[in-house]
Amino acid sequence: MANILIASYYSRWDLSEHEGRIAFYDPDNQLIENRLFSDPAEFQVIISMLRHDTPLWYDTEACHLRAGTEPAGEGEE
Repeated sequence: MANILIASYYSRWDLSEHEGRIAFYDPDNQLIENRLFSDPAEFQVIISMLRHDTPLWYDTEACHLRAGTEPAGEGEE
């Protein structure tokens, strides 16, 4: 199992095909994963994690995206 820190990402939503794409990059700007999403809700969940949770890790074996350790309620008001 390789857990790789996500340092940056690229996302897009194709308005004609109604599908999204998200690519994760490591701290050396190397591509970790490049995924196509046909479910808008799933796309939004991933984008929300990328925007609001840090650090984020990607498990290349299990294909899991997970947030790092942070205090509960951090940044919530």
